[in-house]
Amino acid sequence: MGIIQEVVRPLMSGKEAQVYLVVSDGELRVAKVYKTAENRTFRQRVEYTEGRGVRNTRTQRAKNRRSRFGRAQDEASWRSAEVDIIYRLRAAGVRVPEPFFFSDGVLVMELITDAFGEPAPRLADVTLGKAEAGKVFSTLLAAVVKMLHAGVVHGDLSEFNVLLDPDGPVLIDFPQSVDPAHNQNARKLLLRDIENLHLFVSRYAPGKRRLPYGPELWDLYARSELTPETELTGRYQRSRVKADTNAVLYEIEAAARDAQRRREASGPPMGRKRRSRTPNPPANPVPEKAARPAPAPAAPASAPTPAPTPAPAASAEPAPAPSPSPAVTSTKTGSGERGRSDRQEHQSPTSTRRRKRRRRRRKSAAKSTTVPDTTAASTKAAPTKATANSGASTSDGGRPDPQAKPSPPPARRRRRRRRRRRRTPDAGTKNA
Repeated sequence: MGIIQEVVRPLMSGKEAQVYLVVSDGELRVAKVYKTAENRTFRQRVEYTEGRGVRNTRTQRAKNRRSRFGRAQDEASWRSAEVDIIYRLRAAGVRVPEPFFFSDGVLVMELITDAFGEPAPRLADVTLGKAEAGKVFSTLLAAVVKMLHAGVVHGDLSEFNVLLDPDGPVLIDFPQSVDPAHNQNARKLLLRDIENLHLFVSRYAPGKRRLPYGPELWDLYARSELTPETELTGRYQRSRVKADTNAVLYEIEAAARDAQRRREASGPPMGRKRRSRTPNPPANPVPEKAARPAPAPAAPASAPTPAPTPAPAASAEPAPAPSPSPAVTSTKTGSGERGRSDRQEHQSPTSTRRRKRRRRRRKSAAKSTTVPDTTAASTKAAPTKATANSGASTSDGGRPDPQAKPSPPPARRRRRRRRRRRRTPDAGTKNA
């Protein structure tokens, strides 16, 4: 069994909802079905939704970006706003319909009836006397005071949003209501609501003076002197004292200086330090090449090396060659080792592999050119490495005969040589 058992008939249609007379739980009630955003004709909606936030930060960011999820959440909060405000106003003692159910954009509320049990008419649809209109005006003004004390400004209060039953006026239609503590348009909306009440009562009392109830009410609220039992007198005089903007700026600067002193006294933050873009210099920097000790100066070329003591004349052995100066030897060795170490630091793995390949190539060439000294016939029968590479004696298409080589190269070298010869067909001619 559902919440609504029967839809009797439609009651009225507004800017943001359709109202139906339904049967729920065996009695007559009102079902308010909210329209979608595409079918609503409510203008300047941003003025009313300002300050409406949610506790979930993810949902709030989505609403600010107006994404699909954010728009759906914004629509849901617009529909559920009336339920929350009705419960708040009932707790504050304001006469509003009692809500029963709210689900999927449908709000089931109490049916306000007249003396004959029929749905109560709106205030704009009845004709009142001057005294009765004044009484209704006073009742509505007291309700506005209670609403503002509870933190609610109706925002669209007029004779079209007030029902009249035998006990007095009942306020309806709260989706656009705002919170004066979070909405900057609350004062403007409050003054407009009270002006609409003045327009209503002026229809029955044209000569009645309009008193500044709105500014007086907002001034009491701004000074935190408003209570639910406050009676407005209408004697309000706007302050003509000019604001001292210099004093305000001085207070702002003083607050900024106090905050700066507190930050300096507390020291750096305890959180994670930001990594600087320029790294700090090392504690023990490596000395540059210029800071290295200079090698010992070489002996001058004009100064000949002293000859060793000559051997006895009877000895047939030749005199030993003069040895180089120790200073020259240490200089050449030290600079060579240093240059080699510097080159190795800056060499890439590819250059290292090339250097090793060249070293293996030189060793292989040295072995190939070395021919065993046996007989002249064997020397003629076994061609050297240079002869094989020149293409003088080949067996198959320019490739040397492996049987004629004294020491064949590795298989990798043979494959590399074949690929090189395929890329350069005239390699044999150039070598020759």
